[in-house]
This record gives sequence, structure tokens and C-alpha cells, in this order.
Amino acid sequence: MNNLFSNRKPKHTLLSLALFAAISGNSFANESSSTQPEALSGKQVFAHYGLDENIPKLAMSSLLQGEHLVEYATRTIKVGDDVRESSVYLVKDTDAKGNIDLRIKYSPDALDAHEDVIDEIENFTRTEYRLRDYAESYDKSSIKADEKEDGSVVISFDYSKYGLPQDIAYFRFLSVELTLENGKPTQMRIFNRQPFSYDKYSVDSYEQDIEFSVLPSGKVILASKNTEIKGTSKKKLVHVVSSIEPVAIYEDNSGVNILDHERLEHVSDPRMREQSVDLDRVFPLMGDMVRRQGIDLPLPFGISAAYRNQNMNIPFTDFVIEGVGLNDLFDPLGSVGVVNAESFTLRGDVNILPFWNVYGLVGKINVDAQVDAEYTGAAGEAIRDKLNNKIPHLGDAFCKEVSMLCNKGNVHVPLHLEYDLVGMGTTLSVGYKEFFASVTGSYTKTRLKGTDNWGDGIVTVQPMLGYQLVDYRTQLFVGAEYQGLDARMDGHVVAGDIEFDYDIGVNLDNWAYLVGFNKQIGKHYNLTALYSKGETRDSVTLNFGYRF
Repeated sequence: MNNLFSNRKPKHTLLSLALFAAISGNSFANESSSTQPEALSGKQVFAHYGLDENIPKLAMSSLLQGEHLVEYATRTIKVGDDVRESSVYLVKDTDAKGNIDLRIKYSPDALDAHEDVIDEIENFTRTEYRLRDYAESYDKSSIKADEKEDGSVVISFDYSKYGLPQDIAYFRFLSVELTLENGKPTQMRIFNRQPFSYDKYSVDSYEQDIEFSVLPSGKVILASKNTEIKGTSKKKLVHVVSSIEPVAIYEDNSGVNILDHERLEHVSDPRMREQSVDLDRVFPLMGDMVRRQGIDLPLPFGISAAYRNQNMNIPFTDFVIEGVGLNDLFDPLGSVGVVNAESFTLRGDVNILPFWNVYGLVGKINVDAQVDAEYTGAAGEAIRDKLNNKIPHLGDAFCKEVSMLCNKGNVHVPLHLEYDLVGMGTTLSVGYKEFFASVTGSYTKTRLKGTDNWGDGIVTVQPMLGYQLVDYRTQLFVGAEYQGLDARMDGHVVAGDIEFDYDIGVNLDNWAYLVGFNKQIGKHYNLTALYSKGETRDSVTLNFGYRF
């Protein structure tokens, strides 16, 4: 199990890189082919030497070693001058329906007092359970065979950069060399081709050595697996050494295979403490089926906080205040509103299916509006005409004294409004290798602060196409954003001592272009930034999320 622990808390430790690594115990066939190795490619190389085509499982998941087994794992980590050591037993049992019961057995004095080792192992073994579905996560075009003069054969391959979960993404930097002697696997070496990073740690050297042995039944198992990692953490040197050895393997056909009597007696001591691990997750439904296709899936649950700043230039088409049309007094076509809306939202979501996410959100919106209405002077002109009809030039004198009433001009009206926000939405997505497409739709309602009435709902739709930078766990995307704003905006305004109903016609472009990126930070965190630009609006959105 050469994987990286990810702590539930979300702190991670480089010591997670190596602990509790185990392999599958697949049997290897003895058949061979007369085809020349240089003429073979991909899985044909495995078949030519009578090897199971899912041999990458040997480096990825210990739960395939057997249906019923006991393993002993140790780990020593040195960070600077600090040295920490721990050891545990892993006990796996499988019932007739294929349900796995996995337990951690340990002595408290065998765990480092400065670490929550059990918590780390519990989280890691859940990941290890999922890794059973990634047997095909290697680059088939990289499989090669090198036949040595002494009769041995070295089969090499690299792991694929596609479809790897975040917690084992470092596999894409690893290569494998499997040695066969007399047609049987004897050892396997896994090593990094280049330095790589995991969370806040830098790994310079990764070396894993596996030795094989054979049970009386002919089943090939690991005799030992040793991993050594060298790197840095916060400018301190890090050295991790871990090992795993089988203690006992129980087979339905050949019975009990006790490989270490002393350790089996130790793990059977009733004074040993025990921790059960809950392996199965309900969501996403059909997740295992998708993972078997080599497709990465995010963790099923998420919470996130978002900030959005949107500016809008609103052309008007009609003014109605308290049911009275004011177009004769204020020219809608010469008027404009400049609106800035800032929203703060909290969102919770769940992946129901691998391609279907649903979410709910709550938040606040602060709106600052500057309305410049073009006054036509029609009211003053009507008064002037009536006064002039009564007494010549009286109306002219009136307008001279009250020029603002009789002349055209702009009336500046500032507004500050605060709203509550609730909503729900869904996302559908598909992907192939680096490419993906998604569409997100949401329905939200707002309520003016101090009132009890929720306004009409607003529909927002975001179709997007994207490209994933696999090595950086970053997605870039372009698309569009539709905001289903009505051609009329109505509501009730309370501003100081002024209170009135309004019904205003607007001419808004509902569509805007959209660009953005999403960056995964470790296993749990992600940061998303979006920018949209349309004829009548532009906006910036920042979202920080946590998945679990």
C-alpha cells in the first residue's frame, strides 16, 4: 500500500507516503506464447509471459492479497532530528456476499504518541478500498519486456497520468520494473522518474521493493514490501522507511497459511485494541462502475463559500411608480442605472451520481445603485403654459425662478438595498481524458431586508467546456452564463422616510461570456475563479471549497 495518508482533519503527513503498503495475491499463469517480445505491445506483453494483465494492482491495493488475511506494518519517519515509530496489524475478513470487514489491531505503546496514527490509517484504508478499481490506471503503451542473458525477464511500465484520484495522483510520476525468473515473478521495484510534490511536501526519491513468495497452493504472494522516501518538509530533511509483511492468509481451498507464528499469536492477544474501519460510501451511486473505467471522482460531499461582485449598466424602457406612468416626465431612453451587487453565499452539495451534483445555498446580497433619470421638463412646461394663458409672461417668470422644474436635466437617485438569498441547483458533467463539459443550473430567490415577501425566482445557467492540466490538478474552462432577468423589475423600496412600489422596464442582455479556472489543493480543498463579460454586465466570482 504505497500511498499517501490524508488525515481527516485535513492535515497531511509525509509519513503517510509509505505506511501499510501491501499487494494483491493474484495467481500467475504458466502459459507462454511463441510470439517474439519485440512484436508485442500493451497487455500482450503480460499475456506472453503468462502474467495477469492487472499486475499494476500489486502496487496499488493491499486488499487484493486475499479475502481473509492478517498483515503487519511498521513505519519510521525522521523529520530533522525528530524520529517517530509506529506499528499496527491489519485484519481483513470477507463474507459470502463480498462485504469486507477491515479492522486495525494495535498496542498503544506501539504507536507514536505525537501522532493520531489510527485516524490516519482509518482514512487511508478507505482510500485503499477504492483503489481496487484502478487496476487499469497505467499507460499500456509503456509496457516493455527486456530479456536478459541469464534467462530472466524485466517487464517495465509507467502509470498513467489520466484518471487517478487526487490522493494517489503521485503515481503518475512512478515507473515499475518487474523481474521474472523461470517464468515466475521474484521481485518488483517501483521508483519515481522525477521529483514530485504532495501537499506541502517535496519528494526527491521514492523507492519501493517487493519480494514475492509462493504458497503451497501455487498462489504468488508478497514476502515483504519495503518503501523508502527521501524529501523535504518546511526546509527540513524527511526520511520515511516503511515495511509490510503478511502474517497469515486464509484460503477457502487450501486452508490456513501461517507465515509468522509469533506475530499471529501477538495479534490474537485479547489485550490488543481494535478499531473497525467503515469502508463503503453510499454516494456517489454507481461510483465503483465509473472508477473501473479509470475515471477520477471527487469526494462526494462538499461545502464552500463564495464571493461574487457584479456590475450592471441598465438601460430603461419604462417608469411606473405607485401605478403612475412617468415616461412623460422622465425619458427612459435617456436614463441609465449603474448597479453594483456583492453577494456572499454558503453552499452544501453532494454527488448523487458520478456525473450529477445537487446543491443548496443561502446568502446575502448588497446592492448599490446610481440611477440617472433624464427629466424631460414636461411638468414645468405644462405649468408655464397654463400661467402664460392666465397672465402673459407669468409662466416664463415662474420657469426663470424655478429653472430645474422647467428645463431638461438629470435627476440622480442613489439607492442601497440589502437582500437575503436562498437557492438550489444542479450540475451535469462528462469528461474524456483532459477534456470535460458541464452545465450548471440554479434557481434563486431574494427577499428585501425588513420584508417578509420573497421575490420571483431567477434562473441561472452556465454551460462550459474545459481542459485539465493533469500534472497540476488544474482545470481551465470557457463558456457562457445566462441570467434569466425579466424585462421588468418590480418591487417595494423603503429608503429612509420614502416608501413606494416600483415597476420599471429594462433592456438587459441575459447572456455573457465566461472564463475561469479551478485548482485542486490537496485531496480536500479547491479554489475556483470565474470572470464573465456581457453587453450589460460583468462579474467576478471566487469560491473556496472543502470536500469530504
